Amino acid sequence: MGKFQVKSIKNLDQVKVGEEIPESDFASITSQGNFVQLEYIEEENKKEPYIVKPGIWSITKTMTGFKLSPTVFIGDKLLPGLLQTKEITDKIDCFFNKIHLYKEFGYDVAKRVMLLYGPPGTGKSSIINLIANKYSQDNKTAVIIWPTDKLDPYEIKVFIKSFEYKDVDKMILICEDVGGVEMDQVKIKSDSSLLSLLDNQDKTFTIPTFGIATTNFPENLLGNLVNRPGRFDDKIEVGFPSGESRKDLLKFFCRKDDTIPDEALDEIVKKEYKEFTPAHIKEAIMRAALYDMTILDSMKKINKEIELYKKAFTKASGLGIKHGDYPEFD
Repeated sequence: MGKFQVKSIKNLDQVKVGEEIPESDFASITSQGNFVQLEYIEEENKKEPYIVKPGIWSITKTMTGFKLSPTVFIGDKLLPGLLQTKEITDKIDCFFNKIHLYKEFGYDVAKRVMLLYGPPGTGKSSIINLIANKYSQDNKTAVIIWPTDKLDPYEIKVFIKSFEYKDVDKMILICEDVGGVEMDQVKIKSDSSLLSLLDNQDKTFTIPTFGIATTNFPENLLGNLVNRPGRFDDKIEVGFPSGESRKDLLKFFCRKDDTIPDEALDEIVKKEYKEFTPAHIKEAIMRAALYDMTILDSMKKINKEIELYKKAFTKASGLGIKHGDYPEFD
């Protein structure tokens, strides 16, 4: 629970040109022309410390409250060279190797958050898989996975504040599926608890923390989340693979004893397949083997399905699918 506290009152008739008005959690205008800004203050509830140890953990909700469940990622085939893992891990390494800079610049706790965005199936989950496994191996890092579409930010904030770290020097918080499902012209609610969690204004994080959020629909996120350093500091697009990358993925996902026909390799580099994700390519190979089809026919069928989906969406909503013009990556 919490309460709103008056942050400022300004008479709009007396506001001068160029005068700045800071943001607030809620604002209203009175009949006298006063602009009243309110700040949400949470009332603290004492909770028993929750012991956190090194490893990979998922936050789950039980009848008795929240708990951390040990998590093991499925050992799926990955092709790190075609994912942007180096750019991401380089930024994570810079953060953890230069924690002292935060103290020099007056921060109580070192905290940074990165947003990975792009169409479904382009490799964001695979990147999370690689990062979690890489950084948990030092036996000093707690990787915490928060499914944002299932668990409320206020409750997560209270839960994290109860953490008592044992043999843990740093934390990586994975915020999966920020922004939820795709909806026409709908933005997610900028919950005060989510904003203050990202800002760390209530000192939720007490040890160096690097957050990684993922979303399939960046257009659903409000500007006060995305366009605000201190909330999402780094934004990295995980876009559709290039033609040559699609060819490499086609070879990579095939079984060792399979030979990819040249016509399939020549076909997949064409622009008609520019919206093929790694997931589409993997499905094309699986479908060909399952239904005794050629890989080329399987690819063409899936490409038609993509076009049908886009047309059906347009017919149903009157709008075209807009993920932005995601650039191909090498």
